[in-house]
Amino acid sequence: MRTEEKFEVEDVKKLGEQIGYGHLMSLASALWRKSLKEKGYPESGAFVPTIIQFIEPELAQIPEVECKRYDYFIKTYDQPC
Repeated sequence: MRTEEKFEVEDVKKLGEQIGYGHLMSLASALWRKSLKEKGYPESGAFVPTIIQFIEPELAQIPEVECKRYDYFIKTYDQPC
């Protein structure tokens, strides 16, 4: 993992533990929507925090794959490159 990615993980972890991960994700989503709107893009392009159980079964594979990808990313972030 690149050095800057390690800092990103550590920064997000610190902030998530400080203000709460759910709050962090909701704030990030709102800021993303605001940024998209200001740039003239559809706000629907921003992720919206949810839980797997709220996703239609035929679409659940998409977030499950992303979860596995990011879980691996986090698992390996502190290993040497």
